[in-house]
Order: sequence, then structure tokens, then C-alpha cells
Amino acid sequence: MFRSDAPTNYEDVYQGLVVELAGADFDHAVAHLGARQAGSDVALDVLGRTCLVGPDGVQAEDGDHLDFTIRICAAYYLLHAGNGELSGDWVSYRDFPDGAFFHAAFSQIVEDKIAKKFSDRLKALDSATTALAGSPLAAGLGGDRCLRFPALPRVPLALVYYDQDEEFPASAKVLYDRNAPPFLDMECLAVLGLILADSLAANGGS
Repeated sequence: MFRSDAPTNYEDVYQGLVVELAGADFDHAVAHLGARQAGSDVALDVLGRTCLVGPDGVQAEDGDHLDFTIRICAAYYLLHAGNGELSGDWVSYRDFPDGAFFHAAFSQIVEDKIAKKFSDRLKALDSATTALAGSPLAAGLGGDRCLRFPALPRVPLALVYYDQDEEFPASAKVLYDRNAPPFLDMECLAVLGLILADSLAANGGS
């Protein structure tokens, strides 16, 4: 999931996407992907951060560093040129075709990380959620917290979080809208979950 012992390899992946961005359909991004015109670029919100995507690549609007995971997902989201409407039906990663193959790693790297970070720390989770433009989700999914995050304009994420109690440790489940695959491939969908986990951890204090 875009993680290896040689992360510079993914800079090569990103640079390949930058070449493709030179011929991207930015009008489609504005009309169908929730992007906004920003001069010669388009602005794309990714978990509370505004990215500028254009023929020269992806950068943060505020000029701060962007992890390669965000740059690759933002570029691929625009290049994939998906279309369609959200279903409102939340599903787990393993419910997608081919999702079962990656699910064990996804659960460990994404969901277990969130659960351990915020065990007995609901206020910290609330604070991190606000920082990422997340909000409560009333979808009957259960949990001590049920939250919706605008990960990408057409690819929201849901987090169902159960805090630890006398019998069970904390647990977390990251969910996707059933219509997410037209907008990102399976690896990028997994990485979007990883970006959520990393971003929550970065904003969740110690």
C-alpha cells in the first residue's frame, strides 16, 4: 500500500503521474469530481487540506509538505476521471471486488492503528476529527463514535469506533461508499484509508 523500505520508488510513481497530468481533463475534474478552478490548476480538498493539482503536479495550497500518499491519490483521482453518484450505502474494504486480498493488511495498518491511538481517548478523537473536517454520521452503524470524513469530494470515508471497555479492547472500522471504485482503484482506496489513519494520528496528540 505505497509503503516499502525504499519509499523513493514511489516518487518515481508520482513523477509518472505528473507526466500524465500534462494531458489531464481538468474541466471534467471541475464538472464531475468536486474540484474547483484555481488559475491554471484545480483545487481539491483531501481530508481537510486543500491541494492544487495541475500540469506540473500536486502541491499543498498552504505551501506545506504533502506526503507522497496524498500526492499520488490526488493525482490518480483526477486522472481516473470517475463519474457517478454516491449510493449512501457504507461497506467495508473487503466487500469490494478484490478487497479481500488486501483486507488483512488494511485492517492491521489502518484500523488497528486508529484503535490503538485513540483507546480511552475519545476527546482526542473528537479533536482530530474536527481538524480533518470530519463530522458525526447518523447512519445506524453503531459505535461510540460514528464519523464521516470528506477524504475526497466523491470518496467520503466513514469511521465506526468502539472504545475499550472492561471486556474488549478498542476497535475501529473504516467504511467506504459502495460507489467508490469508479473514482479510485483498490490500492488507492486502501491508501486513502491509510491517509485517514495517519492524519488522525498526527492530529490526535500523544
